[in-house]
Amino acid sequence: MEEKKRRRQALGSSSTGDYMMEHHTDLLQNIEFAIIDIYRDNKDIDDRIIAKALQSVVLDEQPQNDLVASLLEALAQIREVREDVCDDLWRDGLRTVLQSVERHSNLKPGKRYYIEFVLPYIY
Repeated sequence: MEEKKRRRQALGSSSTGDYMMEHHTDLLQNIEFAIIDIYRDNKDIDDRIIAKALQSVVLDEQPQNDLVASLLEALAQIREVREDVCDDLWRDGLRTVLQSVERHSNLKPGKRYYIEFVLPYIY
């Protein structure tokens, strides 16, 4: 039970997402760009893999497979570019994107509802 509580707290609330969308859309776009860029190179990535990668970063867990690891690497590269962003804000951005993935997808294997939602906005 304690583990579930820790995970819930680490994954944040919707009010964080509202704040991030209003004040830090550039950071959210950077994170989403990294995700879609990797997806364009590897069509095996689905919404569930994206969610697992974001959870891995937020919860400081090890990647579960190579697809998750490739997304983590892409996110780490964006993190290096965005050195102007503090760690707390970075994690809030990741949580916000994770909430969007969860909102737009049922997270079943092979489903790409979130990817289809965000793809038209990423150039």
